[in-house]
Amino acid sequence: MKILLALDDSARAMDEAVRLASERGAGLTALFVLDTGWSVYIGSDFLLGSTARSKFLEYTRDAEFAQEHAALELVRQRAQAAGVACEVKTVTGGHIADEIIKEAAQGYDLLVMSRPFRRGLEVVRDAPAAILKAAPCDVLFVRDQPAPQA
Repeated sequence: MKILLALDDSARAMDEAVRLASERGAGLTALFVLDTGWSVYIGSDFLLGSTARSKFLEYTRDAEFAQEHAALELVRQRAQAAGVACEVKTVTGGHIADEIIKEAAQGYDLLVMSRPFRRGLEVVRDAPAAILKAAPCDVLFVRDQPAPQA
């Protein structure tokens, strides 16, 4: 069995993917997609009459790299603590959901991701809905916060 974890900042999704990999003796791959869609989303400096766009793009790029580093380090630590081998991958894409679907099509049996999925523009685009429609494997959504008790 092969499990793909779509990384954002959700520790609960990481824990669930690591737990499943440990229980089932499955291979685990953690995927972080760097979001490059901001340049299209915010227009151009010509329209703004300043360098605000380029400064914002630098800011988002730096924030992406910081989030990537933190997420990959955290999943490595959690997998190692559970005795699970974890491959980590980083890819770049203008639409994160498309990159996750492409990777999931590489023979994975299960995709684990948080709901809501918080990665750059994907909060705006609603990546889980797009992924659920096109996923080539089973999908497990992990609530970022536990559901309220009735």
